[in-house]
Amino acid sequence: MDKNVNKEFDSTNIFMFFIRWWKQLGIICFSAAVLAVIFSSPVFITPLFESTVLMFPAKSSSLSRAVFGTNVDFLEYGDVDDAERLLQVLGSTAVRDKVVERFDLFEHYEIDEDDKYRNTNLRRIYNSNISSRRTPYGAVEIRVRDKSPEMAADIANEISALADTIQNDIRQQRALLAYQVARQSYENMLHEINITRDSLTTLMGMGVYQFNAQAERLTQQLAREIAEGNTRGVQALEDRLDVLKNYGGIFITQNEHLAQVSRNLHVVQRVMQEARADLDNFVSFKFLIDDAFVAERKVYPTRWLIVFLATFAAGVMGVLSLMTYEHLLNKGIIKVKK
Repeated sequence: MDKNVNKEFDSTNIFMFFIRWWKQLGIICFSAAVLAVIFSSPVFITPLFESTVLMFPAKSSSLSRAVFGTNVDFLEYGDVDDAERLLQVLGSTAVRDKVVERFDLFEHYEIDEDDKYRNTNLRRIYNSNISSRRTPYGAVEIRVRDKSPEMAADIANEISALADTIQNDIRQQRALLAYQVARQSYENMLHEINITRDSLTTLMGMGVYQFNAQAERLTQQLAREIAEGNTRGVQALEDRLDVLKNYGGIFITQNEHLAQVSRNLHVVQRVMQEARADLDNFVSFKFLIDDAFVAERKVYPTRWLIVFLATFAAGVMGVLSLMTYEHLLNKGIIKVKK
């Protein structure tokens, strides 16, 4: 006899099984579907709405350096490192604290003030509802879910704005320090230049004003006076040469020092201008592509999927349970009361 005939549940038996138990299976599936509809309703599961912001990171460079002539394009899109840096800022404690304060999330998330794990619960809910990621195309996406569609959009846009605010705060702190150091150096150099110029003025008052040219010219004049036998002229020229000899080295040193300090002053002045430009200007570190808008449909829970899975699971469990029941009945383990 064919082996298939000996099977307890062949295709014919399975068909007959569903014929015998279709009412029970229908009741099970219908009940599961009704319960799934009820328990997936807003009464039991709070619906969440989602808003997103899409942006490209800007090149992380000093705006002042781009303006003042270096080979930096401040309109250039950022690379992977810039995107990762932006993600770190978006996920920072500074951003979270400002969002919590701005939207009073303790109250919004219904976290009691006397809750022992108040901050931990807030961080858990915040991290589950608010996230950011880098897309395959190099953009950065901020995703916010909330029971209020308006709140979700507002939080997403606020985080997008804070990405610039936080980075500008950090940049301006560093720019302020650089400006203060550069300004102090600038003032010190100005003071040094004034002292050097005063020294040169004193030397020039003594007749030392152009050492090399003076020495050559006085030497030529001295030779002529000696040739002419002009004793008084020779004495006068020798006195002037003595002054030049005694103070000429100092004049050269002071003059070279003045030139060097003036060059350094120009460099420090440029640094001070760059730091001041970074300090006074608000720079965007992103290219905003899409603002967040108020969502019209919820994204959680997916009600049809819950109903489908619950109905399918109940149906499978019902089939398995009824098959087990028939098997035990056929074996005589379970007896039906008549």
